[in-house]
Parts: sequence; C-alpha cells; structure tokens
Amino acid sequence: MTYSVGIDLGTSRSAIVTSMGTRASVASCVGYPKDVIARKRVGHEPLLGEAALAHRMALELVYPLGDGVVKEGERAGEATRAILAHLLDQALPERDTERAIFAAIGVPAQASVQSCQRLLALCEGLFTKVLIVSEPFAVAYALDRFDEALIVDIGAGTVDICRMHGVMPEADDQVTLNTAGNFLDGVIERVILAKYPEVQLTAQIIRRIKEKYGYVSEKSDPVEVTLTKHGVPARYDITTELREACLELTRPIAQAVQGLVGSFDADFQHLLRDNIIIAGGGSRLKGIDLALERSLAAYGGARALCVEDAEFCGAQGTLKMCLEMPEEYWQRID
Repeated sequence: MTYSVGIDLGTSRSAIVTSMGTRASVASCVGYPKDVIARKRVGHEPLLGEAALAHRMALELVYPLGDGVVKEGERAGEATRAILAHLLDQALPERDTERAIFAAIGVPAQASVQSCQRLLALCEGLFTKVLIVSEPFAVAYALDRFDEALIVDIGAGTVDICRMHGVMPEADDQVTLNTAGNFLDGVIERVILAKYPEVQLTAQIIRRIKEKYGYVSEKSDPVEVTLTKHGVPARYDITTELREACLELTRPIAQAVQGLVGSFDADFQHLLRDNIIIAGGGSRLKGIDLALERSLAAYGGARALCVEDAEFCGAQGTLKMCLEMPEEYWQRID
C-alpha cells in the first residue's frame, strides 16, 4: 500500500497530482519574517506561495529554484524542501504516515547530475522512493505521445524541448533554453520603461500583464493597462511593445525547434513538424502556436497545438510515470 505522487517542480510554480485523485499547486517561493515586527505580524514560521507574496513587504522572499533546479545555498535547499512538504500537505492532508510515498519529480531536460543528486538529498524523509524525470518527457507521457512529436515546455526558468520518436529520448533529442518566462518579464519591463520611463513597475505587476495580455499573434485588441506615475494612476497603451517583447521569447524557441527538426531523419521530419505540442505557462501566450507554425514555413510548414491544462499537465505525466516505471529507474532514499 503506497501513495504515488507526480510533481512538476518549477521556477515560478510547482504542482502535484496524486494517485488518490487530488492535486494542488503553489507559487515556488518562501517568505521569512524580516524582523521582530514581521514575526509579530505573520508568525515565526515561514510563509509559502501566495501567502508569502501577499505579505512580501514584511518578508525576505526566497525563490529557491533557478532555471528549474535547486539553487546553491542552505536557504535555497531549506525552501525547496518546504515547498515539497507543503505540496504533500495540500494534496494528501490526511495521509497515513505509515504508508510509503513514491514520487516522480520533473526537472529541466538537461539538469546536471549534481542538481539531481542535490534534489534527491532534499527529498529524504519526505518520500520513500524518487524518480527524477525530464519535464518535457513528462508532458509527452501525460499525452501518450511517444511517436514522432516535438514537446516544447515553456516555464519561467527554462524552455525545454524534447524530440520524441518511439524510444526514451537521449541527450541529442533534448534542448534547454534559459530565455524563458523570467527572461520575458525582464524584456517587458525594459520596453515599457523605454516608452514610459517614469511609470512604477514591480515583478508582480509585470507578471500580471504578461499572463493576462501576452500575445504574439498578428493582430490584437488594444492593450491598455493601469500604471502609476509618481503615485498617480493612469492608462497606458502597450499594445505594440508587448508583442515585440513576447516575440523575443518565441524567436530562440523557433530556432531550437528548427534545429531539432533539421537534424532528424529526413524521412520523418514532416512528422515532427506536424506534431508540435506546447506546454508550460508560456503556452498561454496568445498565438504562440501560430508563431511556431510560421517559423517552420520554409521547412514545409508545421502544425502546433497548446495543451489544455498547462498548470498540471507535467505533474500528470510524472504521476503516470510514477505508476508505470520499472524498478530499475527508481532510487530509494528513506
């Protein structure tokens, strides 16, 4: 009798899906009280996720996952373990502590051996056995796409692209880019300030703009947002600037996709082009599927689609792997 859980450990958000049919997600940040007044206000224990963001003025925020893997430093390790424990408590709040917990955890496609070993060490005491898997491969597993297909998983820290062709993907089948969601946040901030240099921006404001309005389609309704200038709110048009910023994200993705298609067996390249699957938070950018299709026009055209459940697709795939992978792929850590 065991619990099986699939976890998508992301730079911005992390998600869990369990064999009991429950699931949960959380922003991948932990907040520690800055001083005695902060502790009086929020308590001595660190806050996680949305609770930490809501009280961020009184907290030292730690984002422990950089480029999808655990950052260096004791505080990052402590915060990552807290996020994993929080996900377990949210998804399995009344679990039997005597039952074993098997966990499959998704990480970027080209995460180093050292990063994976550090993550395994942080899982000790939380899980009985752990399986570390490639995030884009987890998406393919969730969708049962083991034939010729390209998985493009656009997260906050990395974009992971995986070429599927009926077997376990090898190193040559996978590409990891660092020009991902956090990179796009920086570009959006830069282009807005270039046009309106005195407006006030925060990381949360930029992220809300990206998630609500981000697009790369040829046409869009006008994008007008309320921003403050010296404390005075006003409406600002950022339609053109936002599209140009989002295109800076899609261009390197298109180049990487072209490279994986062009280096594949010539008899099967058309199958890859016609089966591009876009996942992760970046799949919500309006028109990103059409943008990738246009990027492959010179190669004979393409067909791309975005997953329906961007938040939990990766975790659903890791859960399926957790339930189906043979014993030799696992590491026992309890």
